[in-house]
Amino acid sequence: MKKALTIAGITVQPGEKVKHTYTIPDANGMTLPVVIINGAEDGKVFLASAGIHGAEYPGIQACIELAEELDPNRIRGAVILIPVVNLSGFYGRKPYICPADEEQKNLNRVFPGSPDGTNAEKLAYFMTEEIIRQCDFHVDLHSGDMVESLEEFCAVANTQDPELRAYITEAAKHTSFSHRIQSGGQREVYNRTANGLGIPAMLFERGGGGRVVPEEITRNKTDLVSLMQFLEILPGTPIDSSDRQIYYPVHRWIEAVESGCCYSYVKVGDEIRKGQLLCEIRDPFGNLLQSVTAECDGRVKILNNCLGIAAGDDLIMYGSTREEQ
Repeated sequence: MKKALTIAGITVQPGEKVKHTYTIPDANGMTLPVVIINGAEDGKVFLASAGIHGAEYPGIQACIELAEELDPNRIRGAVILIPVVNLSGFYGRKPYICPADEEQKNLNRVFPGSPDGTNAEKLAYFMTEEIIRQCDFHVDLHSGDMVESLEEFCAVANTQDPELRAYITEAAKHTSFSHRIQSGGQREVYNRTANGLGIPAMLFERGGGGRVVPEEITRNKTDLVSLMQFLEILPGTPIDSSDRQIYYPVHRWIEAVESGCCYSYVKVGDEIRKGQLLCEIRDPFGNLLQSVTAECDGRVKILNNCLGIAAGDDLIMYGSTREEQ
């Protein structure tokens, strides 16, 4: 018989949908909105989180809409949706940072967090310990931030477990994304899910520039549903992109080393060649501060779209379909 599901002290009965706002302990009033949908039958627990960066909108709205549309009686297992993790960034329209954090940290760089850390670290700790640990599969939805252009892709979490990586890769092939990247990161929430907890996890990157585009929201919803079908949480046949999804095993993510004026000589979707000049940062007098050339052949996936850029900001990301030599 299907059992009730308890998440951080909130119990949801089989066939029930509960919307609850958690208050993060000792975090100066920070809250976390969560929708818990406990299916009528046994199955896996699927988690979709969005709004780690508060100005990345397509994933946020996709989770908001799915929370209304999903019927608990059609679900085997459970679905947990966190529409906006970083509420202060969302309401403040701030790229990158968590404004409610006393050190203005990038929330996606502090997982798994700490109960004794800053406000952002306490939020990350609560989410990790009380929610992520309960799930069997985790998708974190992102976009190019408010200051970034992006060509959409999905990413497989970085894990040294070959079976886990193969499973996440297979799941990624059941989305509509044409491009798939193998993450090399460590600090991001989905990488922490796979590395620290051994739970399969992946990333959606779709949209950007602070725009709300209905088609991007719809595609996010379609891909989340397809993954739930792959996991047999929802009925139906999942998407199969295995014969057309292009794989990028190598990528380069470059940050600005100086604050200044950013000049890009490529755009997202451009094919680039090793040694090609991609972008520069100059001071207001035109003096060169940073020059970025391609380390390998590849394709531009994310690009800063502002003239002004601060040290530490994302500058450009490109991927290569060829293994690193």
